[in-house]
Amino acid sequence: MKTLLTIAILAFSCSSFAWTSKEAPGKEYTFKYQLSGQTLEVKRAAGSYEEAYEQAAQQCFSFYKGAGKVSEDRGLDIIDVCANPRS
Repeated sequence: MKTLLTIAILAFSCSSFAWTSKEAPGKEYTFKYQLSGQTLEVKRAAGSYEEAYEQAAQQCFSFYKGAGKVSEDRGLDIIDVCANPRS
């Protein structure tokens, strides 16, 4: 009975010492875009390059697209520029 009680106490007390991992602070990445004489520089802090790249590409597309509709050729140019940032 003592053994069972000791095991139960140890099991519950060990859970309070469990490792809690905190998310590592994100590194800041800078992406530069240029289209038709307009330059855009986007700085993103993220856990990985891919995550920052994705966020920056979305912002780039929104910036160059603007509020209205764009032609197909202009849209393809915007996608090309946003998918290939200059570092």
